[in-house]
Amino acid sequence: MQDILITSGLAQVTFAVLLGWPLTGLHAGMKRVGPLVNARRVLQAHLDNIFMGILQMIIATVFPELPVIAGWMLLAASWSNPQLFLYQATTKGQGQSLPGITVIAFVSFSIMTVAYLWLLTAWLQR
Repeated sequence: MQDILITSGLAQVTFAVLLGWPLTGLHAGMKRVGPLVNARRVLQAHLDNIFMGILQMIIATVFPELPVIAGWMLLAASWSNPQLFLYQATTKGQGQSLPGITVIAFVSFSIMTVAYLWLLTAWLQR
């Protein structure tokens, strides 16, 4: 699980770096870059992908014997949470009315909550 989380974290930070390109285009005055039209939401996705990728690497490094299912939950939610901002970046508004956004957010945040509670409990019991 340690190698998987470190690899996933590195991939997620790399994805965030690549998001810098459309973000730069939007800040330079482009009205859209592919489906992306909301620079603020792209920035949120960019930063959240960096944070979530780094957190995966840190957790895997300091807690290599972490519970495997909790690790997979961490990985899944670390990727799905930031992409909510990217989905919202496809509209000029806040993006709260996009199809499925509420359900996806609820599921993703629930998985993240369970994963972190499980990891904390496992850490304290080691």
